[in-house]
Amino acid sequence: MSDWFNWTNLWYLMGIMVAGGATFVGMKYKKMIAEMKDVFKALQEAYADDGKLDNEERKKIMKEVLDVMGALLKIAWK
Repeated sequence: MSDWFNWTNLWYLMGIMVAGGATFVGMKYKKMIAEMKDVFKALQEAYADDGKLDNEERKKIMKEVLDVMGALLKIAWK
């Protein structure tokens, strides 16, 4: 049994714990991350045409940013 308790196995255990924690956090913030992807997609589409933002593109981006804030508030108030 004492052969199992060594530094290598300790680091494996630590890695498994970190991966499990990252999975748990990722599941909790999944909606917010999806909303952030939408923001970056809207920014990419807006700047792809001419490199400038017009009023309609700004409104679309601000709507996406507000959606991210809404998702963050839903997580915080659960």
